[in-house]
Amino acid sequence: MDNFEDPMRRELEGFALDDVVELFTVDARMIGGDVYRFAPTPVPGADFAQAQPVFGGQTYAVIPFESEGWEWSAGGTLPQPTVRFIMAREDGDQVSVAAYLMSMVEAYDDLLGAQVHRLQTLRKFLDDGSEPNPQAHMGVEIYTVARKTNQTPDMIEFQLQSALDLEDVFLPRRQVLNHCQWTYRRALPDGSFDYSNATCPYAGSKMFDANGNQVWSPDQDRCGRQLRDCKLRFGQNAKLPYGGFPGAGKFRG
Repeated sequence: MDNFEDPMRRELEGFALDDVVELFTVDARMIGGDVYRFAPTPVPGADFAQAQPVFGGQTYAVIPFESEGWEWSAGGTLPQPTVRFIMAREDGDQVSVAAYLMSMVEAYDDLLGAQVHRLQTLRKFLDDGSEPNPQAHMGVEIYTVARKTNQTPDMIEFQLQSALDLEDVFLPRRQVLNHCQWTYRRALPDGSFDYSNATCPYAGSKMFDANGNQVWSPDQDRCGRQLRDCKLRFGQNAKLPYGGFPGAGKFRG
């Protein structure tokens, strides 16, 4: 096939490149959620009413977020990007889409195990562009939410893991992930815990946040889903009910 029959390749090999548009899809269906589509910035050159990018008939809600770590290493190391969603504007008002994201994080166990698809295309190939073409993009990168690394009233941060990692291999009935897959207990407003949907057996009094720091309030009790978090709760030398595969992702061909 002639290279110039591919519109994206033609643009990449040209001298002038149109505005690059980054589009993200969060597929949370495997953890009980739905499919959500986001873009970090409005469409370049569009007025406010048309700020949300539309590509292939799908609309991507604009929600402020920063990301890094997408680069592939020449040494073969797979990327583990960080995605940081900004929850509030400079005037202090919470972004409505970001508030919805917060509710998703609470409802679906920090979105652990959800897939994140990253797609890059050009402004001209969007549905309202000069050359609309839903097939013209730089490929779809697929990642999995490995862990929530930070959360404040103004920000939520996640670490992603490449779908090419061993962690996306399926054994019979279970997916190979290097974080625990059990559902942790949930704090109630009265200071007690709800165990109705918990599959993690921990019911102790010691509490830690997602980074392993000891806390004293039930609403701060979060499991970081790593082996170290299991040891903090059950003991360094105890028989652990860890629901992950600690060696996953350490060896690559």
